[in-house]
Amino acid sequence: MAVNLDTFDQAILDIVEEDSSKTPHEIGQSVNLSASSVRRRLAALKRKGVILREVALTDPSRKGLAFWTMISFATESKEEYDRFRAQMVADPAVSQCYSISGEADFLVMVHAVSPEAFEIWGERELMSNTAIRRYTTSVIWSHTKFTTRARPVALD
Repeated sequence: MAVNLDTFDQAILDIVEEDSSKTPHEIGQSVNLSASSVRRRLAALKRKGVILREVALTDPSRKGLAFWTMISFATESKEEYDRFRAQMVADPAVSQCYSISGEADFLVMVHAVSPEAFEIWGERELMSNTAIRRYTTSVIWSHTKFTTRARPVALD
């Protein structure tokens, strides 16, 4: 659910989404607020769940290949979906998992050192699940754009 953000909150988010190592003082100078006000607003954004956590972004290509995998279930039930979600959350090779609409039920980003390693992962994690009808995979060769910054489309 969307949270109403004022212009200061949005300006603060713009900065920390680009570089979360900026200090409250540096952010405050950019948005014309005191450092203490920036700290309070950041704490409130965390409390509201707008800011989930602060992490370091690494270059995935330095660690192998990334694979987008679309997964379709033959047996659809809340229990099967919950079991699959828990499996994906626990799997260190999975960096993203989305429940989606359309022809597939889930979209998962998997990282592997080679296509052969991904094949072994797919056989072990997906083919062994009898609820999954099929999965299709695309290899990500390169990134044209990668950001964690969210800019929702607004109505004009």
